[in-house]
Amino acid sequence: MFAGLYPNVFKDEYRKFGYIWGVYVEQSYRRQGIAKCLTNRAIEYLKAIGCTRVLLNASPSGKPVYSSLGFSEGNVMQLDLSPKS
Repeated sequence: MFAGLYPNVFKDEYRKFGYIWGVYVEQSYRRQGIAKCLTNRAIEYLKAIGCTRVLLNASPSGKPVYSSLGFSEGNVMQLDLSPKS
């Protein structure tokens, strides 16, 4: 968990970012849902420890996996975990 570089004027709940790094599946095991399962487990864990956003940098082949899980498009893909009002 990373509280970010933002000044303390932002409430803590808006700056508890969790990062996902290094999700990799061997070529012969790809397209079986393994990356999606691993990422979902990581998201569940980050929610459990109070993260409000998940960030990751995806490879071109990984972007469709993360997009299908609701991550925003871009160089840094993000998923908002904060409760919706």
